[in-house]
This record gives sequence, structure tokens and C-alpha cells, in this order.
Amino acid sequence: MKKRISALVLTTILLVGTAIPALAAGTVFSDVPSGFWAGEAIRTMAERNIVSGYENGSFRPGQKVTNAQFAVMLARAFYPAEAKAYAEEGYGDSAPWYWSSMAALRDHGVLNGTAMGGDGGWPVLQCDGDFVTRYDMAQLAYNVMLDYEQSGSGIERELVPSRVRDWDVIPEAYQDAVTACYVLGVLEGQADGSFDGTSLMSRAQSCVVIERLGKGLGVNIGTGKPGTGQSAEKVLVSGEPVTEENVKNLLQRVATEWQGNIRASVYLAGNSSMEVREIIWSYRDINGRTLSMTSGAAGYVARLSDRVFGRYGFPARKLDSLSQMRAGDIVITLQDGRIIHAATYSGESGMMMTVEGRLAQGYGAFSVKDSTAPGTVVVMPEDVLPGRTYEVWTRYPE
Repeated sequence: MKKRISALVLTTILLVGTAIPALAAGTVFSDVPSGFWAGEAIRTMAERNIVSGYENGSFRPGQKVTNAQFAVMLARAFYPAEAKAYAEEGYGDSAPWYWSSMAALRDHGVLNGTAMGGDGGWPVLQCDGDFVTRYDMAQLAYNVMLDYEQSGSGIERELVPSRVRDWDVIPEAYQDAVTACYVLGVLEGQADGSFDGTSLMSRAQSCVVIERLGKGLGVNIGTGKPGTGQSAEKVLVSGEPVTEENVKNLLQRVATEWQGNIRASVYLAGNSSMEVREIIWSYRDINGRTLSMTSGAAGYVARLSDRVFGRYGFPARKLDSLSQMRAGDIVITLQDGRIIHAATYSGESGMMMTVEGRLAQGYGAFSVKDSTAPGTVVVMPEDVLPGRTYEVWTRYPE
């Protein structure tokens, strides 16, 4: 479900630039005096471990920011759990210092259309060293907006070209991003009224951009969770009331969509609400590893849950009994306390929605218990096997 944001809130984010890691609350930087234009944003970002200063006590607010540095900043601000999970998963000594943040952003489509988005060498991403332009800053902010399902007024969007002095020279590929950032208050033009997209971003500017984007999206920076400004109607993504029949029908429509001609890259697993991600990540697999939420059945069901219930407004809770299971509920299968499978109940007895065995194609599939089709066997909760237990999580309102 799309969420609107007031034009006021998002019209400021592109005026600014980037940095990296952490520091203690209340820290005063020697080169960020009282009254400095970006002082509050810098201190906020530092206190929330998004950026850090230097050993000599300075922050260097005017220093230009590399793509890698800004990727780390964005991931820490909006996707910290994913970045942490990638870092804990590890990828060998050859992985660069910023790869876990880049991987988290890539999963959410944040790198699309930018200088960072064209690198196919994941996770060894060759983005370190090049500096972030205002064009790419706008695109990155816009991609985060899209991921958090924010949109602005269509009427206001039509007025943006008249507000930007150099609109005619802005490449078409960036026009949607620049427009959205102006409408949502994420960025403004330069003093002369131009956007000046090729100019580079500074550390101070990056802090301001991140802070404004967080406020505009109603997200608590550093957690990725919705803040007090985020609200949601209690309806499904389809706009229909929350009933089991409506959930069941929406699951069918999504399954049909995913089994069509849509590539797996369009629906990367992992773009799910914080509540569902935390549930999945609370388990360990049979090898003792925390699930990465970027592939497999666990990532798929979490993504699917948001395609039905939306990102906000429906916190997940564990059911007391399997008999309470309804269409759209997540079923966790455990073997001796370790997760071996996750699936979504379709609402039909004996049927689950799973990506097991179909991940290469990226399609959703209805898989029947004891199916003979290769790679689609789904174990149902009524099965009795030694050491095997089941948990069911629901997002239906109580």
C-alpha cells in the first residue's frame, strides 16, 4: 500500500552529502562549531552510529564523499539489520570493507540507476574511490522512498520542472528522482535555482540528506523501523479489508504474477517489514547460521507477507495453536530446534506457497504435500516426525 508524505517533509534531502561509522552521544567536533548549518544533523548521525569523526577530534564536514562511504551511511541508516546479517555471514578475506552495506542496498533496489548499480561483481563491488554526485544522491534517495512505499502529489510533480532552472539539461534517467526529491522535501536547488547534478556531495551535506530522508519517510534512523510519523490503514495492499478470503485471493494473484514472465531480479527476497525479518532472523539453520534473508524460502515468505499485508500496520505474532492457521500465515518448520523450512499457508488444506526448488527461476509456486514434482515437496504441520516441531506466525489483527 502506498503511503503519502506531505510535500513539506520531503523537499530538502538533496541539498546535502555523506560519511561513515560511529561515535558516542554528546561528542563535539572541533571543526563543527555551534550554529554550524549542518551541526545538528552531523551530531545526530554520529550519535546514531551512522558516521564518525577522526582521531584528532575533527569531522571534516567539507570533505567529499565516495560512493562506498555513502553506501555504508545509507545502509546503517535504513537497512542496519540486513547489513549486519551480511557482515556476520561473511564472504571471505577478498570482500571489501563496504560490501555488506552494498549488498543490503542492492537487495532493496537502492543502487538501481546509479554509478554503483552497474557493478556486477557482487560482493567485490568496485565503487570505492569515486565520489557521489547530486544526480546519484537524488536517485539513491528516490530508490529508498520507493522501497518504503512513499509517493508525492501528482499535481506537485508537474510543477517541479518550472522550479528548476537547469531542468532541460537534467538527463531523463534522473528526472523522476529529482522530481520526487523536490516534491517530498528531500532536496532543494542551488542558490541560483539550478539543480547542478554533476557537483559532488560533502560529508556535512550527506548527514543532512540522511536526516531529512528519515524524517520524510517517518523512519527512525539507525533502526530502519517506522517512527511516530509512520501510520497505515488497516487494509491489505490491494486496498481490501483484512479477511481470510481477501488474503487468500490476493495470495493467488501474487502467485500468478510471480509465475509469469517476471524475472527473479525484480522480486529479490529480503524486502520485508522489520517485524517479519526479526522473526526469521531469530532462528538458526541446521548448520547454526543465522538466515541471511536474501534467498531461499525464508526470504521469499517474508517478501510475500509484505506483498499481502504491506510493510507497516500489521505486527507479526506467534499463534498458540496450529489449528488457528489462516491464509497468509508463515509456517516455520524446525528439526531439533533448528529451522529447516519456511513457507506461507495458502488457505487450502495441504497447500503451501514456497520458493523451495524454484529459486533459480524466482517464481512463486503452489506446492502440495507429498508432491512428486522435483524440488516442491512441502512438509505440513500435521506430519508427525521425530524431533520436528512447527510454529505459525500471523499478521492478522487481534
